[in-house]
Amino acid sequence: MKCPNCGQEMRPGFLFSTKDGALSFADEVPSWLRNAKHAEGFVKVTEVRPNHRASIDAQCCEACRTIVINY
Repeated sequence: MKCPNCGQEMRPGFLFSTKDGALSFADEVPSWLRNAKHAEGFVKVTEVRPNHRASIDAQCCEACRTIVINY
């Protein structure tokens, strides 16, 4: 896959969490006191998998430091 930013070839791999849990996206990172699903712009990317790392297929462009995922 070509990078949408710079046109270089992207390297396939995985985006993953460093601790047990799920990957999510939001307009800002909510504090640990706030339920993340109530954050502005929240999108659940992966399900919670207790005792497992969350991961999703991704493409990485090392030239411009862009990661592309499909969820």
